[in-house]
Amino acid sequence: MEKKILYFITSEDATGISLALENQEDDISILLLQNAVYFASKQNSEISKALNQNRTVAACKDDVEIRGLKNLIFEKVNLINYEEIIDLVLTQDTIINM
Repeated sequence: MEKKILYFITSEDATGISLALENQEDDISILLLQNAVYFASKQNSEISKALNQNRTVAACKDDVEIRGLKNLIFEKVNLINYEEIIDLVLTQDTIINM
C-alpha cells in the first residue's frame, strides 16, 4: 500500500531531495524550509527532476520572501504559510527530517 511520505528539508544539503527522488513506490512530498528554500531556484536540477516526476514540492513562503527568491523559483513549487505547513505535516504517514 502506498504511504504518504514528507521529506522535511531545512538545510542546504541535497541528500533529502536525492532520497525523495529514489523512492518510486510511495506518494512523496518535499517541503523546503529555512535555507533549503534555495533549492526551489529554477537552476536546481534536483527540484526540476522532482517536479517532472509529479512530486509535490512546497516551500515556506516567508522563508522564500525573506531571502528575496520569490521571482526565482519554479512556478510549480507551492508557496505555503505556517498554517498550511502544519496541515501538510498532519496528513502524512511518515516524515523524514533532513
